[in-house]
Amino acid sequence: MATAVKLGEVQSEMTADVKKTDNLKVLLRVDWSDKMKEITFKPSEDLKKGDKVKILIEKM
Repeated sequence: MATAVKLGEVQSEMTADVKKTDNLKVLLRVDWSDKMKEITFKPSEDLKKGDKVKILIEKM
């Protein structure tokens, strides 16, 4: 089985409340051109405006 390689991570702050039943979307871009499909997921817990979040990017 291949090992995942960490490519980077980004940290940000939530700008709105998100319930764990809501869909969150992540989009990775190079400059302003689309390079990857949008990824949708449901968070495992409710998030509030101002919560700090971190997204890890790994090559699989």
